[in-house]
Amino acid sequence: MRIFLLCLVLIAPWVAADVYKTVDKDGRTVYTDKPKTENAEKLQLREINTVPGAQPLPQSSPVDSVQSQPAALNYKIDIISPRNDVSIPVGQRDLGIAVTVNPGLQQGHLLVFFMNGEMLEETTMGNIIVKDVPRGTHTLVVEAIDQNGQSLGTSAPVIVNVIRPNIKTNALPKPKPK
Repeated sequence: MRIFLLCLVLIAPWVAADVYKTVDKDGRTVYTDKPKTENAEKLQLREINTVPGAQPLPQSSPVDSVQSQPAALNYKIDIISPRNDVSIPVGQRDLGIAVTVNPGLQQGHLLVFFMNGEMLEETTMGNIIVKDVPRGTHTLVVEAIDQNGQSLGTSAPVIVNVIRPNIKTNALPKPKPK
């Protein structure tokens, strides 16, 4: 992937097309590489700003890397509460999420709780409380990470349906013209 991006950056100056600006019949400004009318204005674009890449780090020998790297740790994470596809009743405002982690969470590692892809909390605890969960269907996932933010395991997603009443107010009557 890096080589592909490098090639794109290197050939970009030679493949840059001309850019034309026109105004269509509705007054909207249109930018294109192929002018459709003779009153299209050719734009002079500034040179592309580039930054040289970082120098690669020296390669270590395979023997050194095997000895210096700790064994890869993968956690098995299960969300034990709430159950999958459960409906949270009207009167329950908060949602407790509890997980099991095997092997036990090691020092410096964290559990990251997510709801609908948004992070709720980073903690070393195996449970959290989410206050005032909005109504609707939500997907819960918990991930273990190391000090560098690298994933060490992820739970299977759990779907939760939160039921909240929808109170409709009667619309005021429309005034009648006299």
